[in-house]
Amino acid sequence: MAETEKSFDGYLEKLALISEGIDELYSGRKTVIFELKRDEFVRMRNILKGADESQDKFKVDISGIEFIYLLDE
Repeated sequence: MAETEKSFDGYLEKLALISEGIDELYSGRKTVIFELKRDEFVRMRNILKGADESQDKFKVDISGIEFIYLLDE
């Protein structure tokens, strides 16, 4: 359990750093899209809890920047 939480915290921290950098570079609405293969998509969906498992996409908002995850099949 602790290992899962550690990877979860590290991942969100990295997304927050990316979000901060993008926010400094650009004004207006900002969106980042990831197209992931099934194994990585499922892993990210599990890390970022709350995503509907029946969907092939989900999104996370960090500091007003949308990170959209798409299943690439």
